[in-house]
Amino acid sequence: MTEELDKPNKLLHWYHWLVLSASLLLTLIAWKVSDNQIQEKRLELFKVETKQLLDQISERMSYYEVALKAGAATIKNIPENELITDWKTFSEQLNLTETYPGINGIGVIYYLPQSKVEHFIAQQRIDRAHFNIHPQHTKQEYWPITHIEPLQDNDKAVGLDITFEEHRLAAAIKARDTATTQITAPIVLVQDTEKSPGFLQFIPFYNATDLTTQEQRKKHFVGHIYAPFIMNKLMEATLKQKNRHIVFSLFDGNQSFYNELTTDNNNYDGNPLFQKKITMEMYGRPWTFNMQTALSFKKATHSSQPLIILGSGIIINSLLLLVFITLIRSQQKANSIAKTLAISEKHYKHIIESAPCGMIITNKQGEIEKINPQTELLFGYKSHELINQKIDMLIPKRFQQQHPKLREGFNKNPSNRQMGLNREVFGLTKKGEEFPAEIGLAQFKEGDNFKILATVIDISEHVQITDELKRSNKELHDFAYVASHDLKAPLRGIMQLASWIEEDTADFATQDTKNNLALLMNRTSRLEKLLEDLLTYARISRNLGDIQTVNINELVLSIFDLQSPPQGISITYQGSLEDISTDLLPLEIILRNLISNAIKHRDSDQLCINITAQEYPTYYQFSVEDDGLGIPEKHHEKIFDLFKTLRPRDEVEGSGMGLSIIKKLLDYKKCAIKVTSDGESGSCFTFTWPK
Repeated sequence: MTEELDKPNKLLHWYHWLVLSASLLLTLIAWKVSDNQIQEKRLELFKVETKQLLDQISERMSYYEVALKAGAATIKNIPENELITDWKTFSEQLNLTETYPGINGIGVIYYLPQSKVEHFIAQQRIDRAHFNIHPQHTKQEYWPITHIEPLQDNDKAVGLDITFEEHRLAAAIKARDTATTQITAPIVLVQDTEKSPGFLQFIPFYNATDLTTQEQRKKHFVGHIYAPFIMNKLMEATLKQKNRHIVFSLFDGNQSFYNELTTDNNNYDGNPLFQKKITMEMYGRPWTFNMQTALSFKKATHSSQPLIILGSGIIINSLLLLVFITLIRSQQKANSIAKTLAISEKHYKHIIESAPCGMIITNKQGEIEKINPQTELLFGYKSHELINQKIDMLIPKRFQQQHPKLREGFNKNPSNRQMGLNREVFGLTKKGEEFPAEIGLAQFKEGDNFKILATVIDISEHVQITDELKRSNKELHDFAYVASHDLKAPLRGIMQLASWIEEDTADFATQDTKNNLALLMNRTSRLEKLLEDLLTYARISRNLGDIQTVNINELVLSIFDLQSPPQGISITYQGSLEDISTDLLPLEIILRNLISNAIKHRDSDQLCINITAQEYPTYYQFSVEDDGLGIPEKHHEKIFDLFKTLRPRDEVEGSGMGLSIIKKLLDYKKCAIKVTSDGESGSCFTFTWPK
């Protein structure tokens, strides 16, 4: 025996090499599966980020459209002799720089037949002596830019007749004839000294409401509310490069509009992981986006897991080799290990028999050789009914014709693969019923023959949950769109009309009328606040901001000052925390709502609010305590429900969503909040915050 072990070619027997080969094969399978999963996650992330990018641009353009529509509604109520000052006031109320970053201004374009030009110029020169329409031409109609705010940096556009350039005129005519929002093809704005690509956005306004036909729209057309955009500035305001792992170029038809795919961009990747080309309709223009992953995408999604699995597998195989050599050199130990392996094999067989997924082994011709009990449960067949039968009998008839070709393709390229989560795959039971399935395929060698191992999982519940999630996400997105675009603008219009009525009737309205107007404005304002809170609630988890360094004391004082607290209300901060790094926006929302609630729900003119903060090994703890009204213990859980208030809404201004927003933010952060109060002498809200 010793002599045989001393011979190099007898150190390992064939079955040892089989075990080592199988172990190495499993290592390679695990490495490949892990690498495939990471690539699938990368691709899914790319799809999500490209969709988010397009949604951001589309949402921002819709946001600007709302501003222009507000201008179209406003200009109809401004007397002609007050247009200059009132339009400037309207622009200042919009607060373009802060509320609509990326927009160059907002202006008015009038349509003039040649017969009205001289009178129009004379009227404009009453307030602006140097007003003139330019450039000169011999056409029979004029479209001059009459007003634009802010005038600074846009003064060159005043008096510009857009008929001089075909792209401007074509978009303006299309907007007039269709009564829809339109944008121009790429142009160069006269006020842009850098001559970079830009465009104009038009909203038509008319002197009548019956605009059913194109002839009626032409007849009653007055002009356009418009906004000029420089594309580079628009994209800088809409998209922040540091927040994105996607870079792109933008074309309008064949014309380049915007381009980040250059070597001047530090985040540009000359060999991107993924690329995608999408064309979308943008107010009458085809915008084509060429999107690809950036260098930051590779860094953010890099994973060493496949290499770790491969390295660990190689190490394990090396250790197995060492174990086998050691076992052969010690017969007694080899016998003991053999017995242990026999027990392990029985245990392994028991695990396979108890596996929660179906397991089917076939030969290369697709004939079933082995199944486990779970396969019998999934398909309704007994083992003897399936053995030596074609696996095609477990596939719906509409797929059976193409299955032999797929099997042949797998035999030629037997890479491990998973099917079912990203494509429709179904199993067919003995009763003829179908169920959605996730199928895993792997090829292995048994003796001199190759076998195929198929694992089968019924994913009916997964599909149902996925469909429900898609439906819920769509409903949430639709709600957010309606709340932000279709509801807020009318509410602001109602508030503006109520304000005008209040001003017009101030000298003769009865006290009841004044009270009713005040109540109308108060409830409209509260409804707008409710919409804002609903939108915040719906968007939680989508974008919670960037990590920033914040001073807690300064943050608390800043939030308190913004509440404009009445005399008699004070706030103090006591805590060991000073500067911390965190995502500021959600923390600010939580503290602002808690401080605001304390002020709104006080029972006297005097109130003291005390903020404390402590640091723990893995989290921070904040407390907001006041000496106000207090909350009865029976309401401690209910106050975090949507729209829940403990006092009538006409007594306390609010939407009833502040604590619900706080709860959802903290749930998303996997943090907790609790309230301590005896219902008589104040309340204390304590919540944790992750490091």
